[in-house]
Amino acid sequence: MDSRNTDQNRQVTESHDQGMNQAVAEGTTMIRRILGLGKVRRTISRLLRRRMNFNDARGRRVVLVPHCALNQNSRVAGAAVRPAAMENLIAGLLRHNIGIIQMPCPELMLLGLDRAHLPIGAELEKTESQARLRRLALDLVDQITAYRRCGVAVLAILGKNGSPTCGVETTWRFGVVPGTGVFIEEMRALLRNHGLKVKIVGIEDDNPEAVLSKLEGL
Repeated sequence: MDSRNTDQNRQVTESHDQGMNQAVAEGTTMIRRILGLGKVRRTISRLLRRRMNFNDARGRRVVLVPHCALNQNSRVAGAAVRPAAMENLIAGLLRHNIGIIQMPCPELMLLGLDRAHLPIGAELEKTESQARLRRLALDLVDQITAYRRCGVAVLAILGKNGSPTCGVETTWRFGVVPGTGVFIEEMRALLRNHGLKVKIVGIEDDNPEAVLSKLEGL
């Protein structure tokens, strides 16, 4: 009887020890997995931080330009003064390694290309036109926010003086008059609402590259 009890006790002890060993082994494996997951997370975090540094060839400076600075074909009939683009302005920006963001042409988007016969001021004051102008401007504000969040300097927004939409110092109301175009007004309002400060400068048809001297950091 004593011998049988001893064998049973030994079997119980061995079974208990095996269970403990298995539990320890499983626990060790789990800890290793957790530690491994931690390493993976730390690695991903390092990669994300490295990506956020944008340590590549980019110059980290951009300027927003009016659509017609790169595409004179978008201008109202009779207003184009160059066959394609404002070459000296574009060349100057590229020479200083400044990226170029081409803004949409609000008049082209709202009124089409053949618009010289339209009462442009009245058309732009319509409720649906105001809503579209706001959406166009908001898209640009979102881009500005995205660039600045990642350390890219937005040096300025360049408007086109004399334009009913993109004028900065002068606009068009039955002729060139002092004032701001409706799209630039919308941009200023949205930038202010988003707490963003961006210089807005107007360019002239006869000497658009003169604006380069007004950009900081060149």
